[in-house]
Amino acid sequence: MTDLRAALDVALEAARAASVPILQHFRTPNLSASHKGDGSPVTIADQQAERVIREVLEARTPDFDILGEEEGFEDNGRRYRWVVDPIDGTISFSRGVPLFGTLIGLEDRDTGENVVGVIHLPALRETYAGGKGLGVWCGDERITIADRTLGEAYESALIGGGDPLWFAESDREGSHDLISKLPLFRGCQDCFAHAMVLRGAYGANVDPGLQPWDLSATAALIVEAGGALHTTPSAQPGKTDAILGAPTLVAHLVDLLGW
Repeated sequence: MTDLRAALDVALEAARAASVPILQHFRTPNLSASHKGDGSPVTIADQQAERVIREVLEARTPDFDILGEEEGFEDNGRRYRWVVDPIDGTISFSRGVPLFGTLIGLEDRDTGENVVGVIHLPALRETYAGGKGLGVWCGDERITIADRTLGEAYESALIGGGDPLWFAESDREGSHDLISKLPLFRGCQDCFAHAMVLRGAYGANVDPGLQPWDLSATAALIVEAGGALHTTPSAQPGKTDAILGAPTLVAHLVDLLGW
């Protein structure tokens, strides 16, 4: 199956199915997080959600490979690869903060493009979905990223960025001095921040130290919505530092931060 509309429907089905175990565990008193070998947190909900997602993807697209944060990747050399983060924002999830979500992206490995993306925010009941040539949608609302002149955008746009820890681990400490550089900088991270950029609530987001599963879905959606995505290899091996949002703002932030 190479029909991107059909692939998007499969991704939506998988993301919504995963919300069942996710919401069953959210804000339960006995929920705890452990740490994997790379130091990142994981809960039973992450593991159960990825299993549900894989069951849907394997049944509906048996000729596609799957890379998941929790169960890894068995490379069968197939052209299309699903990239899955069952709970992006596990720290928020494990502490009862509803700003987390499920990410499912589809990569065309022949072209290197991210061609389908879903950001599902189950606790907020919002889903951002789309793909190459399909547009980007939140429910029945088509989403586009409006660009403006730099002066107007710079004075009024909210700019988000992750925790200081992620900047430090990516050797971007200097970049995190955003409060003095940006009029309306706010801490905003994980896929919630990416969804807010798509919606236009945030003009841009500065996001260092991303894993492939953190970025695949967003990359497909940002480009299709008319936004810009600037990426550069992170100081953390295998990770990517990214700035995403309205094209004029992204170009300005790349220069301002030296990325």
